[in-house]
Amino acid sequence: MKIAIVTPHPVPLAIGGAENLWWGLQDHFQNHTVHECDVIALLSPEASFWDLISSYEAFSKLDLSAYDCVISGKYPAWMVNHPNHICYMLHRLRGLYDTYAPPAEDHTVLRLPKLRNLVEWLDDAGRYPDPEQIPDLFDKLRSLKDAGLPESVFAFPGPFIRKIVHFLDNAALSPQRIRRYAAIAETVRQRKNYFPPDAMVDVLYPPPHRSDYREGDFRYLFTSSRLDRPKRVDLIVEAMKHVSEAIPLLIAGTGPDEARLKALAGNDQRIQFLGFVPDEAMSALYADALAVPFVPYDEDYGLVTIEAMRSGKPVLTFADSGGPCEFVHDGETGFVTAPSAKALAERISELARNPQLARQMGERAKGEVAPVIWDNAASGLLQSVPHATAERPARRKKLTVATTFRVFPPMNGGQARVYHLYKNLAKIFDIDIVSLGIATDLRSEKEIAPGLVEIHIPKSEAHAEAERDLSNLTGHIPIGDIAAYPLIGLTPAFDDALELSAMTSDAVVACHPYLIQALRKAAPDKPLWYEAQDVEITLKSAMFAGKPEGQPLLEEVKSAEKSCWISAERVFACADRDLKELQSIYGPTRARVYEVPNGVALDEIPFTDLQTRRHIQARSGLSGRQTAIFMGSWHGPNLEAIEEILQSAEQAPKTRFIVMGSACIPFKDRKKPTNVHLLGQVDETTRNSLLASADVALNPMHSGSGTNLKMLDYFAAGIPVVSTMFGARGLEVQPEIHFLASDAGLAATLDKLAQFDDMRLSSMIASARRLVEEHYSWKVIAERFADRLADSGFSLTRG
Repeated sequence: MKIAIVTPHPVPLAIGGAENLWWGLQDHFQNHTVHECDVIALLSPEASFWDLISSYEAFSKLDLSAYDCVISGKYPAWMVNHPNHICYMLHRLRGLYDTYAPPAEDHTVLRLPKLRNLVEWLDDAGRYPDPEQIPDLFDKLRSLKDAGLPESVFAFPGPFIRKIVHFLDNAALSPQRIRRYAAIAETVRQRKNYFPPDAMVDVLYPPPHRSDYREGDFRYLFTSSRLDRPKRVDLIVEAMKHVSEAIPLLIAGTGPDEARLKALAGNDQRIQFLGFVPDEAMSALYADALAVPFVPYDEDYGLVTIEAMRSGKPVLTFADSGGPCEFVHDGETGFVTAPSAKALAERISELARNPQLARQMGERAKGEVAPVIWDNAASGLLQSVPHATAERPARRKKLTVATTFRVFPPMNGGQARVYHLYKNLAKIFDIDIVSLGIATDLRSEKEIAPGLVEIHIPKSEAHAEAERDLSNLTGHIPIGDIAAYPLIGLTPAFDDALELSAMTSDAVVACHPYLIQALRKAAPDKPLWYEAQDVEITLKSAMFAGKPEGQPLLEEVKSAEKSCWISAERVFACADRDLKELQSIYGPTRARVYEVPNGVALDEIPFTDLQTRRHIQARSGLSGRQTAIFMGSWHGPNLEAIEEILQSAEQAPKTRFIVMGSACIPFKDRKKPTNVHLLGQVDETTRNSLLASADVALNPMHSGSGTNLKMLDYFAAGIPVVSTMFGARGLEVQPEIHFLASDAGLAATLDKLAQFDDMRLSSMIASARRLVEEHYSWKVIAERFADRLADSGFSLTRG
């Protein structure tokens, strides 16, 4: 068989990962199979609107009839028309998809009278247009060159070119034109709108083009990357400021961020910028590395990961780095941390102190990537797999959820509830979460779990500035959620994303009440659901107690919450008591109401039985002194709980108190008892280590609404719990059976717990664990909620 690999050549000419991939694939077909293979490349400028259109048209006219099979993997190469066309997806033009940042003209350009007919024609074509319309589009575009349109129409990136490219990509990649779909990574396969909804897509990992990787010494950290901001090399450099060990960091690569990175490194003699490194020198640099930190944001694949593991090196990456996380298994082949310099630094220090651990991880890493070879990728591409048949199951319904905060990766209780509830509901529905972020965030669109997509939109500068002004008036209390209610219109990109998602949804969900106006604007005719995680007016009134300057914001809270309560078709809350309180404040609702309690992700919190806990304590030197832990985000009721811990610590000098989470921040400059340790926000590994080694977990809550997620986390981990009765509200728990009640005083209760024998403690631990398994796992909660929705008349599928 004669195969053509079709690819664009960038202008100016450059050699990168895509070129090496195609050359490696060609070499395998040519020299290790019976097939012949050519690489067909066209120069493809994309510096402007018309450059990109010209490149798309050139590929659409390319005659490849002399070949038996065509493989393409990037825009605009997949415009070629061939009866045996295989798409091996690297990525679409991400700047017009998941990283698109709309310009200020985004609202108005597409409404210009001279564009109206063309925009309507594009919209009428549907999601996957007829490929026969492609030549018509190029003709229509040529007619615009002399139409006297403003330059803003041809902005690149911009709304018009985005609409055109989506049309062309979807027409070219429609099932009418593509015989087989594959992706270079699961991260690419899961990207929203990259493939037709019914396409069968295989993940075929491409190996590096070199084969001379080897394991040498373990002497330094090494990373190789283009030096630009999405690669986040700055966080690696920043991490070194928290690393006390004398471990060198070698950075290979050049790019526009080089000067800033060198300034950030300052005079740290451990950090060396190697500049451009010839390809033949790379294997030696990998060979003698202790570990390879590689922390890009949402990387398609990341050959650095494979190259490092082939060299027997563990890789350190972030939970939101995309492709690398498909090979880096935390604690096994490397470390996956929260996306922060401090979390990365902790893992660097751990490996620097324990090179043997790096060797062990490196050995496992080599085994992990052993199947990543050209034979598997090439044979997978040519394997004949039919498309899905016409006899498909009923289509799933879709929900669009609006939140005022990023959901993934979950770092606090609110994020954890949203992520895990909708992750499990996504086994039944297709779900988009449209989340609002801080102004410095990057816009992103990513499938964070099967069927669950987070579309993350940063606030505009105008929005952020107006929010800062409000915060200044209230003593810098965090008000980002409340401020979204009056200010969301200042971030038009959020409205656009919400409207686009809601167009194909069967219901929209206000997660907290503050985006109700945005939802009503984006989807005025869609059923509205309200997820009342808390009684917001009660919570915020406590937050602004004694602060009259907060009164105007409380009025905004009441307005938003009342609007949700009285207009939603369905309302679900963490506890029945919250539903009753909402009714007592705002009167009756027309909505169907549901209790959807807080839950726990049992697969993310390891259970530690008492005997194992004792062994861990003895091994780590924690035995002999009671260790109590508390975790919480910066949230009024959690701050009150820490105040009580500080007071109780003086009455319990033999107990070591450890506090985790952003709730530590307001106390960092406070004088504290010597037996209180504020760790601040920690990564999942540190949290789980403390849950497995401490003697008791605390929940001394006296205010708030909903239920406390931390109680369920504690129960799942197998750690004895001391809580107020209020802290256990909304849960089907009993004191002395599932936890020890502390209403008589925290210090006295801790002393009482210390007198329990192991049999009594084991019984309490087992009862608590059994409770969460049977009633509070997110899987069980989501299934019961779906059943109740179906029972109340909401069909789970489309006709």
